[in-house]
Amino acid sequence: MTRLRQLYGLNPLVIHANYLVNMAGGNSEFHAKSIKAFGGEVERALALCADFLVLHPGSFRGSSREEGLQRAAVGIEQAVEGLDLAGGKLRILIENTAGSEFSLGGNFEQVAELLSLLKNYVPSGACIDTCHTHVSGYDIVSEQGFAETLDQLDRTVGLKNVYVWHCNDAKAERGSRLDRHQHIGKGSIGLPAFRQLLNDPRLASAAFIAETPIDEPLDDLANVNALRKLVGKGTK
Repeated sequence: MTRLRQLYGLNPLVIHANYLVNMAGGNSEFHAKSIKAFGGEVERALALCADFLVLHPGSFRGSSREEGLQRAAVGIEQAVEGLDLAGGKLRILIENTAGSEFSLGGNFEQVAELLSLLKNYVPSGACIDTCHTHVSGYDIVSEQGFAETLDQLDRTVGLKNVYVWHCNDAKAERGSRLDRHQHIGKGSIGLPAFRQLLNDPRLASAAFIAETPIDEPLDDLANVNALRKLVGKGTK
């Protein structure tokens, strides 16, 4: 697998856990199944020699947010028990969410709290999604808002702990909490925000991934190219 990574230039290799996994859920039977399922995701990530495995922290419906955070942390720890993540150089990344009513990770503070709970047990970090950030209420469109949002991210999660960015424009408006991804430059975020993001020197070591819709063949390539054209174009 390492040979294939080198052949196709897959560096870093980032994969995403199944969306049905809910590490914060209050239903004990489903939580146990989620722990087992996520353990399988980790095993596959190790087999693929992946660098990062991205996970949505889940829904705490039926309990408090704090209880959900605790369950998510304990569930992740149980799922990776006995697996050599450090030896495989695999890091679990918690992704911020769009901020719907019962979802964890709808703000940077919640992501930071979960990472704090995991730090002594699991190699971890954050994956920040631009659409989720925008629709959860953060301003990444205006120049000042972008700067303030990154400052807040640095104060909470720490920019050094953000290893991956999911680059998606948004179909919905800022603060709508609607998770609807759009093609780069064709949504309510717009090209200038991505230009700022891709050229910010503080993020030079992070990986940027297009996680956009495929409405027509080669849409994914068009979105990647749209992002590439912004690199080295300054921040204005």
